[in-house]
Amino acid sequence: MDRPAMASVFRMRHLPASISGVRSLGRGQADPIFHSRQLGEAIRFIAEADGQYDLSAVAISYGDRSTPPLGSREIKQLWTEYGKRLMEA
Repeated sequence: MDRPAMASVFRMRHLPASISGVRSLGRGQADPIFHSRQLGEAIRFIAEADGQYDLSAVAISYGDRSTPPLGSREIKQLWTEYGKRLMEA
């Protein structure tokens, strides 16, 4: 993801987003269910959940249906670039 694309996502950090593809690491544990949250919050959650869940298939959907979802690589890039600023007003 290049800097202009990251800046575009940063500007949309308050849009509703949904998280999918998160799997429990524990045997017999149910996979977590996520409700809609702001995009910046969703990015923070996934960035901080690394190691606690299987994130190999994670995707964050936001915007209209034509917007491609963010995968784990893009989420890591965005968190590295913006960090907690994604949570600011």
